[in-house]
Amino acid sequence: MSLQALRSSGAVEYHIGLRISEVSSRDDRLSVRGVDADSRLVEIAGIDEIICATGQRPDLGLTSELRVRLDPALESTEALGPLIDPNVHSCGTVRPHGHRELAHPEPGLYTVGVKSYGRAPTFLMATGFEQVRSVVAAVAGDMEAADRVELDLPETGVCSTTRSSSKKTAASCCTPLPNARKATPCCAETASVEGAQSVPCCTPAEKTAGIKTTACCS
Repeated sequence: MSLQALRSSGAVEYHIGLRISEVSSRDDRLSVRGVDADSRLVEIAGIDEIICATGQRPDLGLTSELRVRLDPALESTEALGPLIDPNVHSCGTVRPHGHRELAHPEPGLYTVGVKSYGRAPTFLMATGFEQVRSVVAAVAGDMEAADRVELDLPETGVCSTTRSSSKKTAASCCTPLPNARKATPCCAETASVEGAQSVPCCTPAEKTAGIKTTACCS
């Protein structure tokens, strides 16, 4: 059932424009007090749990005087945007990446960690560690190490979902190929799943290594 249907049926109480000024606790329940969009005082009592879905975005003011190149939708580095798009990828389907995808036109400027993902929620700490390793190697001049992939993430979800009237169960568009290493960048071969288009997404180093893994989709 959609959220709109839940709201219309009265199963969910909806408050818009509420500016919270106080949160209190009594008898293991929470109460919220604040002012609504019409400047009326509101108190909501009997709450079991508060989930803050605030979203995220980087502070671009830090680099306002530098030459940066950002993805217009995600505000990540431009080259990284298509690889982390949450409309296509989950955490486990973002392929390992490094200094080349994290660089800006400003010489020596890279964005790493959660800020490199801009507004995308698909970031994992293990990915950040690999980003830093690659960037540090590039800064030190060791390009062989900088281009090397040293991350093997487990697949934690499907790349995308599609609405279909078919009773067939939707499959991940990153289905491992036979005898393939699991959850590493796709390279030597690609596979397609109904409703998805497979495209190669390997780096030159991965091609040279002949990695044979999952298909990446767009």
